[in-house]
Amino acid sequence: MKTTVEASLLPILRSRGQAEILCAVLANPNREWTLGELAKVSGQSLPTVQREVERAELAALVESRRMGRQRLVKAGPSQIAIMLANLLLWSYGPKFVIAEEFAGIKGIDRLFIFGSWAARYHGVDGYPPQDLDILVVGTADFFEVASASHAASNRMQIEVNPKIVPHTWWEKKSGSGLREEIERRPIVEIEVRSAKQSAGKVTGARKSRKA
Repeated sequence: MKTTVEASLLPILRSRGQAEILCAVLANPNREWTLGELAKVSGQSLPTVQREVERAELAALVESRRMGRQRLVKAGPSQIAIMLANLLLWSYGPKFVIAEEFAGIKGIDRLFIFGSWAARYHGVDGYPPQDLDILVVGTADFFEVASASHAASNRMQIEVNPKIVPHTWWEKKSGSGLREEIERRPIVEIEVRSAKQSAGKVTGARKSRKA
């Protein structure tokens, strides 16, 4: 049985699971999701995802349709859905956006977000994050990582600060102040994807429609 985790990055929502389901759908308005896909990206069970989708549909945040045995979910066109999408992209979007922008970069063995965003994600009290600290473990090219960071920053409207370290640095349990800080504070590991897996990525901030 899963324990409900508070949505510390956006406390107006009931839980982190709800936030990540809504973020995946609302911040990616051109994509339809199956319930199984939403369960995978949010780490929630299928019954939980189904309940959250039903609640969101009643609130006109999402729409769904049947295709065979699958239920396909997409962002709703309402103004409140568009405004909430922008909040979610800034707060819970980094997990999705970093995975997408860094997809396909050769030499990335592990990928993490650390610092204040990771702490807030795990429920540690503090001020809202002002930037995003990324740790790239492996031999990735600096210019490719810098380009991906710049693209992610533009999409989320938050500064992205990458640091590339070799495996020897990561495996060492003590040493630099940064290594000790990462060992001591919460971190969020990001799935390392191939370029093909990044298809259908989150599009960035949605614009409100004119009345």
